[in-house]
Amino acid sequence: ELNLSNNQIYGVIPYFDHRPLPYQPFEFGLLDLSNNALSGSIIHLICNGDNKSVIISLKLSKNYFSGDIPDCWMNWPHLQVLNLDDNYFTGNLPISIGTLSSLRSLHLRNNRLAGIFPVSLKNCSSLISLDIGENDFFGSIPTWVGERFPRLLILNLRSNKFNGSLPVQLCHLTFLRILDVAHNNLSGTIPRCINNFTAMATINSSNQKNAIYYFVTRGNIVFEDASVVTKGLLVEYNSILNLVRSIDISKNNFSGEIPMQLTNLEGLQTLNLSHNFFVGKIPENIGNMRSIESLDFSTNRLFGRIPQSMSSLSFLNHLNLSENDLSGQIPSSTQLQSFGASCFSGNDLCGAPLPDCTEKNTFAPEVPNGNGNEDEDADEVDWLLYASMALGFVVGFWCFIGPLLVNRRWRYKYGHFLDGFVDRFCYFVRKCY
Repeated sequence: ELNLSNNQIYGVIPYFDHRPLPYQPFEFGLLDLSNNALSGSIIHLICNGDNKSVIISLKLSKNYFSGDIPDCWMNWPHLQVLNLDDNYFTGNLPISIGTLSSLRSLHLRNNRLAGIFPVSLKNCSSLISLDIGENDFFGSIPTWVGERFPRLLILNLRSNKFNGSLPVQLCHLTFLRILDVAHNNLSGTIPRCINNFTAMATINSSNQKNAIYYFVTRGNIVFEDASVVTKGLLVEYNSILNLVRSIDISKNNFSGEIPMQLTNLEGLQTLNLSHNFFVGKIPENIGNMRSIESLDFSTNRLFGRIPQSMSSLSFLNHLNLSENDLSGQIPSSTQLQSFGASCFSGNDLCGAPLPDCTEKNTFAPEVPNGNGNEDEDADEVDWLLYASMALGFVVGFWCFIGPLLVNRRWRYKYGHFLDGFVDRFCYFVRKCY
């Protein structure tokens, strides 16, 4: 084992007699240079030398490496763990990655990789953890992901540009514990076979292993790790990763109703469906999800009442139902009333922590006639007012002007009256001034 991680080593990786680093005449299992300040290309590390390397775990994460990922992975036939997270690698994933038939853990998160879902991974059927999140991969998620990785526990495709639907074949991943496809352009509905995720449907037992790890040579152990967004925070798990159960499909274009089968995942701890276009009601039996700790349905188009069964989720400590069309009274329970009003805002809900329903009715506009037709009555009053004003003008006008137009004698006297009035007025003005 050569572990130089978590130091302040900087610069490029030097050449070592044209052989890959490290070169030892004896069996060598683990090379860890993660969390340093190393930079430049890794091509001479990966491509120099022959296929005698027996390194099982290679970790170069959290550095400043850049350029394309070299296409020389046939030189690493025994590699089981490859972690290139948090660097500046660009381009497509090389085809030779597909020669790593023993690969069990592949981490490429937070780089600048692009292209369609790497077809070369199709041959890596031993994968347990696949994390290609926070890159620029695009296109659809291929159906073979659910067929070629029967032992997959972690699938992270977060923050890419994938489109299309979630393949039904993903339901074949019965051992899956973490599914994260958030921040993409995926659409369609949630497959109703989602309850086939057996590992998520099973509640953790006391005799279960806490960690996911791989044995390397000479008794060395490599622990698997994963970054999971839960309760609005990014959390890194390693020593208890095997106990984590999470589904995050937020910030996509999913639609349709939330399938009832989802509530069969009794071991699920985090469920985030926010910022989609889901419609319909929250499943009535959502209370079956006894292990749920974080639940986010915000910014969808859900309607109806909050199911009473939600009040029985005793482990729930993060809830967001805001910005939907939910209505009615919030079920009474110590659990739900412990959340702030913002968790329920943007709906037509009442009851603690929002104003209670009787108070809401008190401040509602009164209906004078009890039948809700006050707007129609107001329109009728306005029409009558305008009609009477017009009629009064017409009647008054013709009562005064009409006789003058018909009777010549009246016109003469009226004219004579006006002339006399004007003369008297002018005389009065001259006298005053």
